[in-house]
Amino acid sequence: MTPKTIRSHLAPYSIFSKRKTTIAHAFASALAPSDEYDEAKIEAALEALGQQNLKQLSCVYCERPAQTWDHLENLVKNGKLNGYGHQVGNLVPCCRDCNSQKGGKPFCDFINANANLTDSEKLNLIHRLEAHLSLAKPIEHSNLNSEDQETLTKFFTLQTQILKLMEKADQCAQMLRIRKMAEPSACQAALSEESCPDQALRCIGITNR
Repeated sequence: MTPKTIRSHLAPYSIFSKRKTTIAHAFASALAPSDEYDEAKIEAALEALGQQNLKQLSCVYCERPAQTWDHLENLVKNGKLNGYGHQVGNLVPCCRDCNSQKGGKPFCDFINANANLTDSEKLNLIHRLEAHLSLAKPIEHSNLNSEDQETLTKFFTLQTQILKLMEKADQCAQMLRIRKMAEPSACQAALSEESCPDQALRCIGITNR
């Protein structure tokens, strides 16, 4: 590490830039379908997946001891729910290294890029994972009735409003940083309703006078 690496830590923090993806993921996760815990169903699915020791699961990608669970299909795609969720067929045992390296890549692409596997091993693994994924049924918003579609629209409207408030909060924070050395009364006068909503001001303990 060199002294220059401190530069990224000295930049102002942006709520919107740093957390918009987190918010999108949270909203998508809230909509994502999920399975109930069924031990017999889970064990059968893992055995079909090729797991030989259910007391110590192995990473499906590299066969090292598993430490976490990987979603074969990401919950979020382009900021929206992908259709799949927290389902037995969409979850596979995985080591932390493979989970991190795979990230948001399609599992087929991740496997095909693995130089440690032969072409035959890649093909067999992909087929096995595709069979496992077939246990998960993705939801289609286009199949919702009119009442549920209206509720879904309200849901996404709330997400948009939250993101806009995060941008407003960034504006407030920037103004406060710029005026941090000013007199408190001058700072409060500068933060008008047009530039910073009353709700945001109350959140940071400042009220217009």
